[in-house]
Amino acid sequence: MIERMVLFGASGDLTSRLLMPAVAQLAEADLLPKRFTVLGSANTDWSTDDFREHIAVELEQHATVTPSTRDAVVRMLSFQPADVTNPEEVARVLGGQQPETLVYLALPPFLLEAVLPALAAADLNASDAVAIEKPFGTDLASAQRLNEILRLQLPRPTIFRIDHFLSNELVRRVIILRFLNRIFEPILNAIHVERVDISWLESLTLEGRASYYDSAGALKDMVQNHLMEAMALVLMDQPARLDADSFRAVRVEALRAVATPVADQLRGSTVRARYTAGTIGSRQVPAYVSEPGVDPRRNTETYASLTLQVDNPRWAGVPFTLRSGKALPSNSAEIAIHFRPLPRYLLDQWPGVEPNVLRLGLTQPYVRLSTTLNGPERRAETRELEAITTPPRLTAYAHLIQEMLGNDPMLFIRGDEAEEAWRIVDPVMRAWSAGDVPMQEYAAGTSPPEPTG
Repeated sequence: MIERMVLFGASGDLTSRLLMPAVAQLAEADLLPKRFTVLGSANTDWSTDDFREHIAVELEQHATVTPSTRDAVVRMLSFQPADVTNPEEVARVLGGQQPETLVYLALPPFLLEAVLPALAAADLNASDAVAIEKPFGTDLASAQRLNEILRLQLPRPTIFRIDHFLSNELVRRVIILRFLNRIFEPILNAIHVERVDISWLESLTLEGRASYYDSAGALKDMVQNHLMEAMALVLMDQPARLDADSFRAVRVEALRAVATPVADQLRGSTVRARYTAGTIGSRQVPAYVSEPGVDPRRNTETYASLTLQVDNPRWAGVPFTLRSGKALPSNSAEIAIHFRPLPRYLLDQWPGVEPNVLRLGLTQPYVRLSTTLNGPERRAETRELEAITTPPRLTAYAHLIQEMLGNDPMLFIRGDEAEEAWRIVDPVMRAWSAGDVPMQEYAAGTSPPEPTG
């Protein structure tokens, strides 16, 4: 069990808003190692007392734990300033003979290519681990370069490429539903399924995240990573064993089966759009390009939709549509598996019967199945059967940290898996940058547009 976390980027928003509250949640549940410590580091002239005071304030705002737990977590903390691109300073922070260590890189992605060689010079042990936040690279070529650095310079520690989506209890429910029931798995194929929609739609706007979002956009922020991984969970075959190697291997094979988008078909299979001024509920929303911190010259999309085809016998001909957007009328985050309609002779006898749909909530803990039942006067009617599970006890980041401390990479991204996701998205990014798919607009609080092709 890893007993120490060294947190580079400790002065940033990720640390205060997500990572340290997750540590506090694990402490509250008594799930941390007994002698667990956190050493924070950043290019900031802080002392340990400064760091402790900063995190104490942030925990009051972001962590729902008892005051005694909050105080105990603060006492775990220490701090050393350092330039994370300087090998000597990185080695000084990591120290010599230390307990097994998780080195968490809570850093902007543009720093990674400079940080990893500096980290490699510190000579980490095989029992140590390195956590790398998403996005892993900015395109296929950069992801390949990062993987090469890791393969050659950091071969010994376990590498955790993070997509916190996979550690969300609601996403992991897809695995349970598929592989621990005999009902659904036999019918998840092209014979029975007409299409699959995976959506993450928000009524929220930028909410102060322009510095990140305006350089990423909806495609990179959600579709390329989170929704791609959710799709892999639906696509994948049952692993031979429930271990990390088997589970990650079938996820990679699932993504390999996704056809690379063809440039001349992208007008009809993708949508890029941006919200203009409008009303969401009773709230007046300015146009995206008028939001503080937005540079209109970047031409950033706030809604992205991508429909993909799968080249294997199980799913051939079934379109998978991944959609994400902001400033929409309402929130909706789910995997929706739409089954094929009944044969015509049955529909002629039972008009109005709708195809079955299986919906799995990604932010709300529901499973919904629309099914046909007998109604009054010998009529059939479509009813929705719903199961609402207990809300997750731990946040996704609490799960992440718990799994990393146990050195279990099952629900983390493998290097070739990251490359496959970029392989799928790269042609879309190129076509959008070239203007081959026009930027559409939708008023805030209204439905997004459809493909133009």
